[in-house]
Amino acid sequence: MKEGQLLPEQIAHQEVANSLNEWYGAILKRDKWTATQLRKEIEDSLPYMTKNQNILLYFNLIESRHKLLMEEYDDSGKILGNIETIKALEQVTDEVIQYYYYFFSGVYEFYQKKYIQAIRFYRQAEAIIDKIPDEIEVAEFHYQLAMAYYRIDQHFFSINHAEQALQLFKCQQGYVEKEIYCEMIIGANKLDMRNYTECEKHYQNALRKSIQAGFTFSESLAYFNLGLCYGRQHLYPTSAEYFKMALSIHEHKSSTVGMKSMFELAHVLYKDEKFEEAQEWHKKGLYEAEKGGEEEYKAKFIFIDGLYNTKDALSMELALDHLEDQKLWTDVAELTLDAAFHHKKKGDTLLSSHYFEKAHYARDQIIRLMEGLN
Repeated sequence: MKEGQLLPEQIAHQEVANSLNEWYGAILKRDKWTATQLRKEIEDSLPYMTKNQNILLYFNLIESRHKLLMEEYDDSGKILGNIETIKALEQVTDEVIQYYYYFFSGVYEFYQKKYIQAIRFYRQAEAIIDKIPDEIEVAEFHYQLAMAYYRIDQHFFSINHAEQALQLFKCQQGYVEKEIYCEMIIGANKLDMRNYTECEKHYQNALRKSIQAGFTFSESLAYFNLGLCYGRQHLYPTSAEYFKMALSIHEHKSSTVGMKSMFELAHVLYKDEKFEEAQEWHKKGLYEAEKGGEEEYKAKFIFIDGLYNTKDALSMELALDHLEDQKLWTDVAELTLDAAFHHKKKGDTLLSSHYFEKAHYARDQIIRLMEGLN
């Protein structure tokens, strides 16, 4: 055989590897239809490919990421668990495979709302990211890390990684939607830092780009985030309108984010003393949370209903217990601070003090979690 000539099975391996990369590219672009079509084509080709453990591992890793895109979170976790069981990762010599295992495990833990564990996996991936020559993959890494740091209130770390991701995505064609998501992460951090002018600028940029490109899902997320921005500024009627605009988009309403919009909408309507409408959205959102097994949001819906409607202190405490058990300290801090100000406004200093203490405790836990990372 001539030098450089490839065996048929080697050609098959290369073809499958190329298809896997194409599949992953569709996942990064959130192109569900193309990703699903490519997955089917690759799966059909695997029986005809000569055994190659790394290709099969790579397929399973991309499959786990595909499941996250399709919001099939339990299936994604099972695939990653099987990979760990089948072959100890330290025995895999391909560092690219190792990188994807750590990175996708981090993404999975993030979707499970285990943000500290996600960051630990990301740090393991970061140690070998120099083996990844693809700038888009590096951008995706910074993007995911930015989201994880945001969820534990590490705003400067989050902004730093989001800005790195944004610049890398801007240098490549076809990743406008990823640019939009980076803008929204930066905006979210600015919101928590109470820099409302900068926050609104980033969200409006995201909205404009989404409308221009025809990305209806990211458009809906921009409306959702603007709703949060105006809600934080106590502009409740404006906030409610933006949540309703988000929910008017079918792709948003039918996703897990739609349930979050229903929660935020009910919350601002309660604050604006639109109790009847608030209870309507509360009922819809709680139904979606129960149907989807979203225990976090079930707890949140129960908490705000107890605060503004039923005055059921026991249910509120049980809801907080669940959030605390899941170490969702940012959510605990936000809800208890809201409750503290609500009771202060009502003149109930005892309950106000109780919830201020809980908010302070939650903030302390966030600091302790970060100390555990270092």
